[in-house]
Amino acid sequence: MSRGFGDDGNITEVPWASVFDPAANVRALNAIQAQGFRAASKLVDRFVGAINDKGPEETSTGSATDLAEENGAGRRNNPDIERLMNIWWAMAGQFLVGSAKLSNLPFAGPATLEFGRTGGNGTLELHTDAPGRASTEVWLHNNGPDQLGEVRLRCSDLLAHDGDMVPAATVHCDPNPVPMPRRSSRGVEIGVDVTGDVRPGVYRGNLLADGHPDVWLPVVLTVTSTGS
Repeated sequence: MSRGFGDDGNITEVPWASVFDPAANVRALNAIQAQGFRAASKLVDRFVGAINDKGPEETSTGSATDLAEENGAGRRNNPDIERLMNIWWAMAGQFLVGSAKLSNLPFAGPATLEFGRTGGNGTLELHTDAPGRASTEVWLHNNGPDQLGEVRLRCSDLLAHDGDMVPAATVHCDPNPVPMPRRSSRGVEIGVDVTGDVRPGVYRGNLLADGHPDVWLPVVLTVTSTGS
């Protein structure tokens, strides 16, 4: 089976399709850092073992306390080992601090719906004056081995705190339904037509995927002014 971009522009059968998912990227970076940490540990172990390696005739038969004192003295008397241990601890600190920073990063990038997981990543944020049209993009990811067929997106009414409403009928998805073959990603434009009678405010709702009750995204529409 061919791998690459389909005729309709969607990404199908691409193992690296997850590059569009910032959360997956954070997990990948953490995995890379963990591998580097393990590699650094192995390097230090081999170096220390090579320096402290003794032949059978030199093997000590003393007590555990004597061996510990002997090893400690050996490290204090060997500046190369001390320098290497300092480097090792510096590398370990960089890996651990870097992983903590990555895990605390807020979500950045386009909002995504990932089938097979609960909820979604990010928020669909739209801004416009009234009258006007607001638009943004959501990415749909099917990382699994199963064909999902055509997935239809639905948006709820968008409500303000005072009861004002932007009807669901004014929200449009292009394309809709969305073909989702196995291991594919697809971008969908979400647009809202705001009429002149909509008052300024913040309107909230949810984007849902028909037939997938665990997949959803919050939608926030900000109307900043009313035209004359």
